[in-house]
Amino acid sequence: MKGLAHEYYFAYPKFFIIDHKGAMLMSQCSDITNLRLYAEQMSNKHQGQQLNHAYPDIVKMTADEIQALVYELQVHQIELVMQNEELINTQQVLRKSQQDYTRIYDFAPIAYLTLSQQGVVQQANKAAIALFDQSHEKLLNQRLEKLIHADDQDAYYLFFRKLLKEQSNSHLIVRIPLTHHYKQLQLCHSQDLYQCSNEECPQFKEFVYLELNAIVDQQENNELIIYLAIKDVTAHKVLEDTLACLNKKQAEKINQQYSALTNHQDLLNLKTAELQDLHQTSSKLAEASSHIFNVSSEGIVMLSLLGVIESTNPATCLLFGYSEAQLLGMPFNQLLLTPLFTESSIDLLQNSQKNIASNYRVEGLHSNGSIVPLSLSLVDFTLNQSEHFAIVMRDNSLSLQQELLEKTHLDEIARMTRLSLIGSMGSGIAHQVNQPLTAISNYSQACIQLIKAKNPNLTKLSEILSKTYEQAQKAGKIIHSMKDLASQRTTSRTMTSIDTLIENAVNFCAHECYEHNISVTLEFNPNIPEVAVDSVQIEQVILNLIRNAIDALKEQVSNGDKTISIQTQVNKDLVVRIKDNGPGLTDVQKEKILMPFYTSKASGMGMGLSISRSIIEAHGGTLNFNSKLAAGTTFYFNLPVNGENL
Repeated sequence: MKGLAHEYYFAYPKFFIIDHKGAMLMSQCSDITNLRLYAEQMSNKHQGQQLNHAYPDIVKMTADEIQALVYELQVHQIELVMQNEELINTQQVLRKSQQDYTRIYDFAPIAYLTLSQQGVVQQANKAAIALFDQSHEKLLNQRLEKLIHADDQDAYYLFFRKLLKEQSNSHLIVRIPLTHHYKQLQLCHSQDLYQCSNEECPQFKEFVYLELNAIVDQQENNELIIYLAIKDVTAHKVLEDTLACLNKKQAEKINQQYSALTNHQDLLNLKTAELQDLHQTSSKLAEASSHIFNVSSEGIVMLSLLGVIESTNPATCLLFGYSEAQLLGMPFNQLLLTPLFTESSIDLLQNSQKNIASNYRVEGLHSNGSIVPLSLSLVDFTLNQSEHFAIVMRDNSLSLQQELLEKTHLDEIARMTRLSLIGSMGSGIAHQVNQPLTAISNYSQACIQLIKAKNPNLTKLSEILSKTYEQAQKAGKIIHSMKDLASQRTTSRTMTSIDTLIENAVNFCAHECYEHNISVTLEFNPNIPEVAVDSVQIEQVILNLIRNAIDALKEQVSNGDKTISIQTQVNKDLVVRIKDNGPGLTDVQKEKILMPFYTSKASGMGMGLSISRSIIEAHGGTLNFNSKLAAGTTFYFNLPVNGENL
């Protein structure tokens, strides 16, 4: 107040009282009563000086005028103090409002940005700082479009341009790159259903969707300020895109299923037509089958699971000498010498593969008591959800007679082949027999010399006599083996070691191999079990194959090594290989070598390999060969380990 020695300066939130010399007399006085008392004291203390200085003509004033003036000044001073108090209160309210606004602005869950007219960030709350994953200092004074995804910057530019031009409220959805702390949404559970890839799934996009709501405010200096409220709508946008994607894929799936159903319907119609045709065909086949069943020359019966005859044909009646009425309801076992259907055999048939025939050789009983050899083919099947058996029977009388004739003929040919083989091996056999006879002669002379001595050495004599006995036994075995090979005999199979048969055959040919400088190597598998074979016949096969290898090596002109290798091994069957390093076979010889009466020898009969193959096949095996010119020939045959395959 002009004219006073002291000046009062009021400023928010404090006020100061300064004297005319500039000294601060009082600061930050919040007690109004003290303020008034202090003002009165200062006024009384300097009243005279103030009046003289401010009003030089005050001496001319009367006491009442001076008193009135003082009163007026005091009233005016109190008014100023009261105005100052009101101003302080107002400023405190404003500061509290500003603090509340600051807290609301900073801690609001929605991100807020203040942009300049050029799009530069001027203010940002904590939600905006967290959303853009940048520090407060780095976010300020930065153009907002630099934080937006490159594909959405054009849309943001048009949005900002329109906002400044129309100065109206507007909103826009943009994307920003995915921040490292952003929580990934839950995976779409339809990936397995639709076989989606991560690249096409909306939930694997590496950006965040933001909704911008803008308000434009014009300042006193006519500069525009943009206030942006930013909302993270990623979850809603991703779910919206996911729903659209699922709807699209579901529509595609429905179209595919509809197409598949249409195709299935067409296929079903086609199958229905085929079934109708099959039904008509099956009806005709049933008629034809019934006719075939009745006119078949083989006996056919249908049995229940317990082996009771349910139906039969005329051939069965003729085969057993019963009428159809007598056979129906009869247990099939009554027609057999040995029962086929027992409790165990029924269980076995039930566990066997369906519709696969099982073959048996049995002896049937005719109504007149005679025995009928039969061959049965039995198969089980399901009819009307019930198990049944079908049996086809053939009279084996003629076939057995034929087999017996063929076997007798084969045995005779084999015996003649063995005689021929013995004749061709005469020198070797003579050498084999001559060795023990010569030893017996020498041992006998030694015994005579020991007996003539004055003091005979009985121990030495006993040893020589034992050796003489061994050589006599050896000669007897050789002669016995020759007799077995040459004699007419019935086929009998015993458990035999194949290694023993090979060694016997090699011993028969040892002298001939020695004369022609042929070495024989034996490679036996120690784990090969004994096999059920006719030892004479299998030994004949091995002899034939060794003789063929010797003949092939004798024709070889070169003086190189001549070897015959005999190997045994076991896989599923027992396999014997006889290999030579002779000249091998030509293509013509390969085609005809196993045919009867074909031979490459000048004096051969051409029956050796043919008889050998027949013997091996009669034992349930096969005889084969492979050959290469100038590399030799290998003949090999296999035999079932568990006996003949019937």
